[in-house]
Amino acid sequence: MDQASSFAETEAGLAKRAVAKESTGTEAAASEAEADVTEGPGAGYMETEAAGPEKKAEAFAEQVQEAVSDRDLEALADLVAYPCIFITGDMETLTIEKRDDLVKENPDKVFGDDLMVSVANVDTADLEIRDRTVILGEGESGITFKEYDNGSLGIIEIRE
Repeated sequence: MDQASSFAETEAGLAKRAVAKESTGTEAAASEAEADVTEGPGAGYMETEAAGPEKKAEAFAEQVQEAVSDRDLEALADLVAYPCIFITGDMETLTIEKRDDLVKENPDKVFGDDLMVSVANVDTADLEIRDRTVILGEGESGITFKEYDNGSLGIIEIRE
């Protein structure tokens, strides 16, 4: 579960618990109410689903931007749908088959200046979605992600 879902779930649980305690006056009823919230998908997950594909893509794009700005290969690798195409600054095309392959790459090779600037300059509130695919970046450098039939999102191409 991601931090946003966990936070929303905790926040919803605390609110539900306070209402239950206020209406019954007992801590036991409050604990029981809180237990109901933690079962099944978190509140954040449901809000994201209800928000539609644009909001879902915006939230994912923000995660990508954060991973890139932090030069965090681990975080970026968690957002990739494998296999993924990686095009280096020298225009060499590599296929990243699994998470470990990306994590082992030199961060300087993945997070070049062009990619970092290109991804940082994207306004995530104004994404263009074409055929369930979004390109973060302008020009030659960028990160492409798409939404799959099951509703998941994943990076399919990294172009330094």
